Amino acid sequence: MIKAKEEQILELIKQNSSVLICLPEHPTTDAIASGLALLAGIEKLGKRGKVVSHGFKLPQNHTFLPKSEEIFTDITTLRKFIISVDVSNTAVEELSYAIEHTHLNIYLTPKDGHFSAKDVTTSDGNYGYDVIIVLDSPDLQSLGALHERNAEFFYHTPIINIDHSTANDHFGQVNMVTVTATSTSEIVFELMKEWGENILDEYIATNLLSGMITKTKSFQSGSVTPRSLAIASHLISQGARREEIVKNLYQSKKISTLKLWGRALSKLESDPAHNIVWSILSQEDIAATKAESSELHNVIDELIINTPEAKHVFLIIEKSAQEVEVVVSTAPYMNAAEIFSDYAIENHTSDHFITLQINSTPSEITPIILQRLQKYSK
Repeated sequence: MIKAKEEQILELIKQNSSVLICLPEHPTTDAIASGLALLAGIEKLGKRGKVVSHGFKLPQNHTFLPKSEEIFTDITTLRKFIISVDVSNTAVEELSYAIEHTHLNIYLTPKDGHFSAKDVTTSDGNYGYDVIIVLDSPDLQSLGALHERNAEFFYHTPIINIDHSTANDHFGQVNMVTVTATSTSEIVFELMKEWGENILDEYIATNLLSGMITKTKSFQSGSVTPRSLAIASHLISQGARREEIVKNLYQSKKISTLKLWGRALSKLESDPAHNIVWSILSQEDIAATKAESSELHNVIDELIINTPEAKHVFLIIEKSAQEVEVVVSTAPYMNAAEIFSDYAIENHTSDHFITLQINSTPSEITPIILQRLQKYSK
């Protein structure tokens, strides 16, 4: 009989002592929050865990998340190199070492006799982690240098793949990919509820609710289901700090962000027949508001929230005179990654929410994006 995915994952964790939780190179709040929740749950099971995301920098408004300081930028001490000396015939009286220029010299003083090269062997120790859990990533390449620099480790170590995107490549030995879930945090909740009554606490619940709130645009997106609302209600009953989440993620915006939103909303255009809305942020808009690059992508969330009738939303950001960045959000039934496959796609964590880098001007690219969405829109 084939075991349920939840049971397979729990068994893998219980059978091993250490778990590495990997987030994509540019993690969403959902990825961050679900990773921290999973870390806390794994530690409650008595296992050692670590969360990593290459080049990660915690956004200032995410510091309220429980265990938020425990996300690292790289894997350290992944594997020990072992130098073995046969002491069956010659005992060691003293051991010391010194680093001289680019060499590590190890000094062994025998009690009697001497050591020779044939007494020395080298080997690689076991990896520092027994299981890998990859969250909110369509493929291993989304982990960036984390995977590139440690490809052998990923090849030899069991991988648990947890995601909610139809773009997922099912690259794990165990794949818990639930495309009907609103978020990875929702899937992690479904997983952890089987771990025992004492696992879910206010800290884990706060992280999971944070992920769900951001992925559903405060439960205003079309992906919200009765099940997701029931889970959110349960998390709040378990102590999830909803007011703190909303205050930090939605009520702590900088003046520059608010000004940027205002400019995008003032330029809002629409195609009601195809349920499409869009806006353009020029270099002048960005300069005038003094907005940082990290604030730009938040604008499309505001467009989605303020235009609930729209199924497809795109934002064009002018980077230079001949370069734009286009953020596209489509209805779940459309595969934006395929529709725009002839362009360079970045941060591809969902097949209906993508970022394009295009050599063009806003006036040139707008009708092209619009026509393609109109063609595939129902």
